[in-house]
Amino acid sequence: MERKRMIIKELTVKNFRNFSERTVQFNDGVNVVYGPNGSGKTSILEAVAYLSNPRSFRGARDYQVLKVGEKHFEIIGKVISGDEKHTIEIVYVQHDDKKEKVAYLDGTKVKRFRDIQEIFIAIPFSFRDYSMVDGGPAQRREFFDEVFSLLDLDYYETLRAYEKLLDERNEYLKQEPELIDKEYLIETAKDLQIMAEKIVEKREQMINELSKYLDKTFKIEYKSEFKGNNFLDYIEQDIAEKVTTVGPHSQDDYLLYYKDLLARYYASEGQKRLLYLSIVLAFKKLIEETKHYEPVFLFDEPFNVLDTHLLEKFVSNLSGQVIIASLTPLLGAHNIGLTIEE
Repeated sequence: MERKRMIIKELTVKNFRNFSERTVQFNDGVNVVYGPNGSGKTSILEAVAYLSNPRSFRGARDYQVLKVGEKHFEIIGKVISGDEKHTIEIVYVQHDDKKEKVAYLDGTKVKRFRDIQEIFIAIPFSFRDYSMVDGGPAQRREFFDEVFSLLDLDYYETLRAYEKLLDERNEYLKQEPELIDKEYLIETAKDLQIMAEKIVEKREQMINELSKYLDKTFKIEYKSEFKGNNFLDYIEQDIAEKVTTVGPHSQDDYLLYYKDLLARYYASEGQKRLLYLSIVLAFKKLIEETKHYEPVFLFDEPFNVLDTHLLEKFVSNLSGQVIIASLTPLLGAHNIGLTIEE
């Protein structure tokens, strides 16, 4: 089956991060957005990623990417999806009593954010993420959740629903114990259990699929401490600790191996970087083979990890459109210079 190529031709942001308004043109192939720290180069990548998955890959809430003093932001992208041209717009408005985020496809409001993911996928990788090899389980969960959400839209919706209910439940648990309604905790525990079991199952499936494309020097193992547990058994503990104490959001981990040894203990810094790159390339291959898409790949500050030679070698293994944020331009790329806005 022929792959559907995805390309962004133009991006306009308004009241996003430090930008009042900025339009950027992209070419097919390799693009480099470069400039000094504080010029907004990573924010451009962040905005492109919003068009695919309307949330910050840097972990920020919507109100935190809003330009200081403003009440709304807009991100508008002119994209090519296969043989079709489309305009995607993400609008976030902060009212006095509520916050609202809406997506439009060719001027028509979409019912679900997942509808735009059939049109345009941009996958962000920050080379700061390679520190997840040495980091804690939360770092690895966040990294894999971000990409799994683009691979499987059902996983994305289940994870978002789980996180929303979990936040509500944790907020409720902050009350004094005598004010807690146990019936509410029981009902939410049942709902969380259904979603959590689905999340664990999906993670297992996707790690198995990803492993098929991973360099054989490395291995990823998904370990779920939550599996086999039930939220209902921890209600008293939840009340005592004022938080939901079990779940795949806090108990699960991805173990990364180099030559069958835990990479964080036995791999050199260079081997850890190669492990990270191998995971990136495996994700790319998995998306292309399972979704039949050729998405846009976004790389934030790769020179922090790779020297110019290794970066050029890595980029040469990528097809399709690539957008890189960097302090300096790259020879042979379409270079887009930014300066610090006053």
